[in-house]
Amino acid sequence: MSGAQLYQGPEGDYLARWKRIHQIDALVRKGDFPSASRLARACGVSTKSIYRDIEAMRSELRAPLEYDSSRKGFRYAGAGYQIPATALSERDLFALMVTENAVTQYEGTPLAAELRDAFDRVLATLPSDLRARHTVAARAVHFAGLPPTPIAPVVWNGLVEGILGRRRIEIEYFTPSRGKSEARTIDPYLLVVRDREWFLVGRTQQNRHYALFYVPRIRRLKALADSYEPDPQFSPERYFEYGFNAMHGEGKPKEVELRFEREHAHIVEERAWAAKQTVTKLRTGAVLVRFQSNTLFEVARQVLRFGGAVEVRKPAELRREVLAQAERMAEQHRGKVSR
Repeated sequence: MSGAQLYQGPEGDYLARWKRIHQIDALVRKGDFPSASRLARACGVSTKSIYRDIEAMRSELRAPLEYDSSRKGFRYAGAGYQIPATALSERDLFALMVTENAVTQYEGTPLAAELRDAFDRVLATLPSDLRARHTVAARAVHFAGLPPTPIAPVVWNGLVEGILGRRRIEIEYFTPSRGKSEARTIDPYLLVVRDREWFLVGRTQQNRHYALFYVPRIRRLKALADSYEPDPQFSPERYFEYGFNAMHGEGKPKEVELRFEREHAHIVEERAWAAKQTVTKLRTGAVLVRFQSNTLFEVARQVLRFGGAVEVRKPAELRREVLAQAERMAEQHRGKVSR
């Protein structure tokens, strides 16, 4: 059985399981007969997971792990055992590398540094030849995109603690259209990341309304003594059901119909515009895509992103908004270019 099979455990967490195998190995190697419960506490998992890992080490890594009933713990039978380098295949190394490089998606938050530190600890457990191969593989994938907006560590930590601890928070939130910050008291529910930018879904105390906040606009955050009981009816799926591109809107959803001429049909054929959409291919080769949304402002942004490749057919208000924005852009770009 290969190492790739070893790390496809029920937890579904390749990196965590690989780290756990090395933690077990290090603790057993000390020779003080750690019990399954002690290993579970050290690794932060259940004893059931530890027994699964030990069985995998015995069967797949040929680890001579024995349970000493008199010492009530595990030991290696004999000296000199090492976890074989073949436990990681080339595909395993590539998967590890991709996961590590994905940390760049969290730049701008304290989470990026914490994840890098965790990866450094995992990589330190690898034999030197595997670390060298990992370094080569790490150059094979690059996560690109616009740089993320930084988030103050005190804000990030306050949001995480508030969500995990179900603690109410008070924030000073800047609204560009008003040009000022306002105090809001909210129950923090959910962090959403889109294109390396972070948003918070929170229930406001002012009107008990679920709102979407752009995290970098939180100027100040204060944890309150009050705890809150989450609404059992709330679900991210329902909240974003008629949203668009991870944005949320209010009101009754409207039917959106977009037309892509034949030379631009690939824009919708290669990637869906909505989770629930219908696509119709016309005899001319043009394509119509239809879906429902109450977040027309975000649909307009996406349409404008593709310039003249997309035509809004419905609803009329969305068509008017795209036209107004396009005319404004045309006016801004007329005339001589300033030097």
